Amino acid sequence: MKYRIRQYQSSVRKRFFENFYVFKKKFSKFRDRFMEKGHEKMTVMFIPHNEKKIFNFQISKFTILFFILLFMIVVATSSYAVISHNAVKKEEQRLLMSYEDIRSHLLRFEKATNNMTELVDEIKPEIEEVYELSAGSNDADQIWITDEIDQDELNELRKYRNVLPDEIYKIKDLQKDMICTTRTIKTVKNFIDVRSKVVQETPSIVPNEGHITSLFGWRRSPFGHGRDFHSGIDIAASSGTPIRATAPGSIASIGWGGGYGIMIRIKHKYGFETIYGHCRSAAVNAGTDVKKGDIVGYVGMTGNATGNHCHYEIRLGNIPINPYPYMSRIW
Repeated sequence: MKYRIRQYQSSVRKRFFENFYVFKKKFSKFRDRFMEKGHEKMTVMFIPHNEKKIFNFQISKFTILFFILLFMIVVATSSYAVISHNAVKKEEQRLLMSYEDIRSHLLRFEKATNNMTELVDEIKPEIEEVYELSAGSNDADQIWITDEIDQDELNELRKYRNVLPDEIYKIKDLQKDMICTTRTIKTVKNFIDVRSKVVQETPSIVPNEGHITSLFGWRRSPFGHGRDFHSGIDIAASSGTPIRATAPGSIASIGWGGGYGIMIRIKHKYGFETIYGHCRSAAVNAGTDVKKGDIVGYVGMTGNATGNHCHYEIRLGNIPINPYPYMSRIW
């Protein structure tokens, strides 16, 4: 078996070398003929019309072939250069038109950015004032300080200050102002939410329809006995007009209050207490919880009264205070 394999390998090797030798001989002959033909000389003659002097020279076919190839290369290169030049010129025109379009957009962008900056600068004082009112402090300058801006990115942008347009930095400033404004609005909203809750749970509406006939404070006595201190507000109305609780609370007492006549006392949160005097009758019982706006009694003229009205009184820590500032829903 091994002998056959060796014999086969020897036969293949022998055939390969025979074919290679034949190819080499043929290639050598072709090369010799090619070189022989290429070195053949051709005579070029220039004969003038007077035929006095004839100029001629000899040139090999290789030289002629070289110049033909060189000419073709020059023609091809020139054609490519012309085509490329035309393409570059068209691209240049397209880019120029694009530049003009981009430039117009940039001008509009610059104008819009400047308008935004002016608007932010205009509302900054109002934002500071609202913040001071809600926070109860005078450090409004602190609201424009923030750590939420990426300082590394900002420092990187500053390196290209001479390259990048100014609008990039204006937008960064606007971003910082928007972050600070958003944070301030959240602070104000929290304050308003808390204030609204306080307003909802403290006396803040008018107890009954009618017109005010006597305000809080010193006044001429309606009974002709000089001056006296009026600890509430009198709201005149027809008999039976509903009297409503001005804040949620609990009915502390209902009964005769001397000069107050039939008097209703309601206790509220935060130490507030409201009194409704001269009622014709009560609509609730002592110990009952009431909501803001619930009917608790009706206008009358019980007690020391010169006409039908509700004596409305607010006390804070059992001290009478002026109810007038509290008689508005927008307080």
